[in-house]
Amino acid sequence: MADHKLGSAATLLQNGEMRRLEVDGTAILLARVDGDYHAVAADCTHYGGPLNEGVLCGHQVMCPWHHACFDIRSGTRLEPPALNDLAHYPVTIKDGDVFVTLQADNESEPQGKSEPADERHFVIIGGGAAGNSAAEQLRREGYRGKITMISQSASVPVDRPNLSKDYLAGKAEPSWIPLRPDPSWYAERDIRLLLDTAVMGIDPLARRVTLANSAPIRYDKLLLATGGIPRQLRDVPGTDLAGVYTLRTLADADQIIAATEGAKRAVIIGASFIAMEAAASLLGGRGIAVTVVGIEAIPFERLFGAEIGKAFQQEHERNGVKFRLNAGVNRFLGEDGRVTGVELKSGEVLPADFVLVGVGVQPATDFLQSSGLRLHDRDKSVRVSASLQTSDPDIYAAGDIARIDNGTPDGVRIEHWRVALQHGMIAARSMLGNADSADQHIPFFWTNQWDIIFDYVGHAEKWDEIIYRYGKPADKNFLAFYVADGKLLAAAGMQRDTELDAIEFILRDAKPLTVDQMRDEKFDLVKYAQKR
Repeated sequence: MADHKLGSAATLLQNGEMRRLEVDGTAILLARVDGDYHAVAADCTHYGGPLNEGVLCGHQVMCPWHHACFDIRSGTRLEPPALNDLAHYPVTIKDGDVFVTLQADNESEPQGKSEPADERHFVIIGGGAAGNSAAEQLRREGYRGKITMISQSASVPVDRPNLSKDYLAGKAEPSWIPLRPDPSWYAERDIRLLLDTAVMGIDPLARRVTLANSAPIRYDKLLLATGGIPRQLRDVPGTDLAGVYTLRTLADADQIIAATEGAKRAVIIGASFIAMEAAASLLGGRGIAVTVVGIEAIPFERLFGAEIGKAFQQEHERNGVKFRLNAGVNRFLGEDGRVTGVELKSGEVLPADFVLVGVGVQPATDFLQSSGLRLHDRDKSVRVSASLQTSDPDIYAAGDIARIDNGTPDGVRIEHWRVALQHGMIAARSMLGNADSADQHIPFFWTNQWDIIFDYVGHAEKWDEIIYRYGKPADKNFLAFYVADGKLLAAAGMQRDTELDAIEFILRDAKPLTVDQMRDEKFDLVKYAQKR
């Protein structure tokens, strides 16, 4: 394949710069680091975010949309939610000019078994983000033994964040939802999927997993990645009526979509992310009138503060969503076994053709109660080390069920999609003995609601103050710093993708950031993140 001349090596880019170029119909990202030029595909392999609008820090480029990260020297995916590497294009310097060859040099064959065979059997319980990520990372790390992934779902692993967003709104095709659209992808890599399969328990002494309808499976290493179960309003009469739904799986989303046919009104119980995203999707995508019922005074106030919570509420109200806040549910009303409305504790009745309950999730760990593993006293999440190892050295836990020891009595448990994907990578390396204490993964999540695209990086359960830059949440264009004892714990924002990329690098590299620097809009966060 012919080389394509791009320009003078001396002047095309300065050190630390990157640029998007169209070369013979192919979009490439050209970057220069330490005097060397590198070329990779220009768009993120997750949702196609333009990488040139992200941040280049050393040899790593971060997507501005959902913070996937790649090594520009090889195209290797370093951080999820991207699953695939970028195409990497060879670059050469000839007579002082930069040339690129548009034939990717990092394409590889499926990572299945090879000789000599590895006799070990790694079993993963759970077919969600963490389980799927771990299975893929095991193959990336060179593991060639058996992998069995056991999932209670009947579907292959899916892009769950999309279920309450575009898929529920009718804007995403069903074919977009599986993480790997072709089921043969798993077979090609010798990853055995046991779908629609319930796990009854585990026996750590015998290293055995007991299944509901088939023979037990023996393991050498075991990963627990069963995720969360939607919380139910157990003390509320009528929860068993037809037309009362939760949203966690693809099957749940399909049931709700079917319920919208001929429906006009829905009540959503809870002001969680799932609930609020579903409100926007049902009204904005399918024309269903929605009322959100929440026990809080302001949505998301505990997580992000009152100003951001009010901005979300006002955006929903501008688009026609109604709220009943500081409100509890007395009972669900029904006729002929089907829900017809929701009675609040105030006595008000909200008519409904269907109801969605979105009041959070609890760790799916009932099957572990007699396992002998160390569980959290309150929510029964699984206690794990920083490398995700449980109290049994051959068992690991990842995702929503994992409570990580961070030096505090309670540890930390984070229910985010990207965190679960990161956990899968960490768990895979730990199962293989490749854990690296210097391998830092910073939490990040996003939510889309109407015209709001809100991003959050880091983790702050409590804070002393919130420092705002560039505007206020009501403007839908701002950056917020969450600070405790003068230290940055997390940041959030709208329309501040580049700065939030930079903040993730700053948090990852543990660079100090003073309160004055946070307040100073002239202080360049990107340059600071890039500084070595």
